[in-house]
Amino acid sequence: MKKQLLISALSVLVFFASCSKSDSDEGIINPPTTEGVVAVSGDISTSTTWTADKIYLLKGNVYVTGNATLTIQPGTIIKGDKASKGSLVITRGSKIEAVGTVDKPIVFTSNQPAGGRAQGDWGGLVLLGKAKNNIGTGVKIEGIADATDKALHGGTDDADNSGTLKYIRIEYAGIALGPDNEINGLTFGSVGSGTTIDYIQVYRSGDDAFEWFGGSVNAKHLLSVGTWDDDFDTDNGYSGKVQFALAQRVATIADFSGSNGFESDNDGNGSNNVPQTSAIFSNVTILGPVDVAGAGNINANYQHAAQIRRNSAISIFNSVLAGYTEGVYYDDTKVTTAGATYANFVAGKSVFANNLVLGSNSKSNQIKGAAGILAALTTSLTANNTFTPDAYASSVITDPYKFSPDLVAAAKQGTPNFTVIAGSVAATGALFTNAKVADAFFEKVAYKGAFGTTDWTAGWANYNPQVLPYTTPGAVK
Repeated sequence: MKKQLLISALSVLVFFASCSKSDSDEGIINPPTTEGVVAVSGDISTSTTWTADKIYLLKGNVYVTGNATLTIQPGTIIKGDKASKGSLVITRGSKIEAVGTVDKPIVFTSNQPAGGRAQGDWGGLVLLGKAKNNIGTGVKIEGIADATDKALHGGTDDADNSGTLKYIRIEYAGIALGPDNEINGLTFGSVGSGTTIDYIQVYRSGDDAFEWFGGSVNAKHLLSVGTWDDDFDTDNGYSGKVQFALAQRVATIADFSGSNGFESDNDGNGSNNVPQTSAIFSNVTILGPVDVAGAGNINANYQHAAQIRRNSAISIFNSVLAGYTEGVYYDDTKVTTAGATYANFVAGKSVFANNLVLGSNSKSNQIKGAAGILAALTTSLTANNTFTPDAYASSVITDPYKFSPDLVAAAKQGTPNFTVIAGSVAATGALFTNAKVADAFFEKVAYKGAFGTTDWTAGWANYNPQVLPYTTPGAVK
């Protein structure tokens, strides 16, 4: 979510050197083209199944409404129309059951031909639920311009169920309608904990990869590659849990608003509204644009591996944050109560612990108008985390910086390997003693970061979808 970073009297900055009716039971069926493409527009108001023997083209905003369930079979290809910025929106009370497999992931992608795809080719996937947020029980999700209540989210049911997403790729989505008004690769609006989110790749989103506006949904195995803006953006009282997530950035691609690995706010005004943003992340790997001292051609809009601001109480454990301009940044620039973000940290509501922060660049520590806070924050952070400015991601991860040929020069082309290097400082040492990560949701692994020795992206994720034709139904590899 794009938000202008303002300068005011208090800023705590810490860094260390280094279908409508189509194909439904009730409606008009648009016949497939010679390529087997079915155009879908408007509302899907009865329970419907999309099958892998067709390709579905989203024309404009397609809403699943009326408590209907959209079921998508493994291996199905869904394309977003570029001209109409096609998107799929699952409205409150409705569900999506999109369960792919390792061999047959479900792919949401651009309708542009191979070789001509780019971020922002289509809108994205939006899930809306009835869980709590801190702005209201019926608020419009950002990025939807339609004058309709179908874009509303929020309620009082934190256990609400919006369905299942598993083994899903979302490619070349994400569009900006205006400042603070964007569709992301995958957007959650007040989605409840009854929803299942697992094994999701967002590739080259034109805004954020994943953004949560309130809600309590949990997730595992999230992969963000080549995002334009932020990778994991948490707002408006999001209180879910996430384990095993990785963001890989391309050095030349960043947003003018400032690109971050994590960006977290309680709300846009830094208010004391409840529920407070209190998401818990463990075993995350943030791969910033830098993997060698003195690296050139880095987009100047890169900012922080983790930007925690505006009264957020997000917590991050057992993670690897590498190669960003600043490692971790606690910011009280825009808050209703002065010092609120730092106060969350002092009170243990926001925890940053047992993490590796590698390869941050060298700048002078500074603080404005709050003598003593930086020193206290620095003491706590360095006591509970490892900051190593002269070691980079390649010291702990097998081959983290390989990309598709259309993004980088020949030397960095190839398929990345995000598994941990045996014997490295990331291979052991994860801790789950803090009460925030002690429950059964969090797998008690030994390693820090998103991967141990097993590559959980193998088979279903793709790091070079630009070359895939996507013209034959079911051909998702």
